[in-house]
Amino acid sequence: MWIAGISNYHSVFPLPSASTSAGCGFLFSLGDARRPLHETAVLVEDVVHTQLINLLQQAAEVSQLRGARVISAEDLLFLMRKDKKKLRRLLKYMFFRDYKSKIVKGIDEDDLLEDKLSGSSNANKRQKIAQDFLNSIDQTGELLAMFEDDEIDEVKQERMERAERQTRIMDSAQYAEFCESRQLSFSKKASKFRDWLDCSSMEIKPNVVAMEILAYLAYETVAQLVDLALLVRQDMVTKAGDPFSHAISATFIQYHNSAESTAACGVEAHSDAIQPCHIREAVRRYGHKIGPLSPFTVRNNRRGASAFLSLLRKDPL
Repeated sequence: MWIAGISNYHSVFPLPSASTSAGCGFLFSLGDARRPLHETAVLVEDVVHTQLINLLQQAAEVSQLRGARVISAEDLLFLMRKDKKKLRRLLKYMFFRDYKSKIVKGIDEDDLLEDKLSGSSNANKRQKIAQDFLNSIDQTGELLAMFEDDEIDEVKQERMERAERQTRIMDSAQYAEFCESRQLSFSKKASKFRDWLDCSSMEIKPNVVAMEILAYLAYETVAQLVDLALLVRQDMVTKAGDPFSHAISATFIQYHNSAESTAACGVEAHSDAIQPCHIREAVRRYGHKIGPLSPFTVRNNRRGASAFLSLLRKDPL
């Protein structure tokens, strides 16, 4: 299901248009210009919405196979089990959601860390769900090992470095706007997010924790699109004096800002916003990397879903 139209655009998807005077939204916070283009935001919405609807459909199939009445975190974890980097990032998110819940409820930080170390079942609700489930399907130990993995997330690190470069040239007003945009989240508009995914029409509906994960994956998909669109934009800039620049893969090009860069796609040089053509080219080049289910195809995930019950029994596939 695609977006219903431009008129209800802001009611379902918290991305800004070029005419928005208040906060700049997700695209700005993730590396786009201070005033992202409305056309780009609408296109990003289309891509994210399609990815999540696809994910929900597959999660419903998995849930049905195991005889459940709702889509739960286990179904989403199962679908993501082969992409270790994204799964590791999701597990960290689930831990920090638990951590935030404990703080909001007024539990002492030291008690929280003690509970984490002791493996208390009440300490980390979401993390325990993930740990118990992954333990039930993990035949090699590599899934459970991710709970103890302190490896630096290179993608997150790169995004942080890009944000730091963005803020170097900001004045106090721009920085305040940037900080506000960094706080935007799909989970803060839970009811609208649920409506956007049309969950009410589903026979098997996602539960609360599953909706949290879907909100997180929606944000990550937007972030991925921005990451890759910036690579595409940089790759499309002609570099004077470098006859081989056109042959360099976008994956090897470093992020940087250049006031002298000419704009791609025929856009005037003063516009540094991500263009719709950058998003389209990113999807064309890197489509297998975008979204929560990458790099595995829909067909492969559905085939994997049919093996769900045998995995739970720890039978070899």
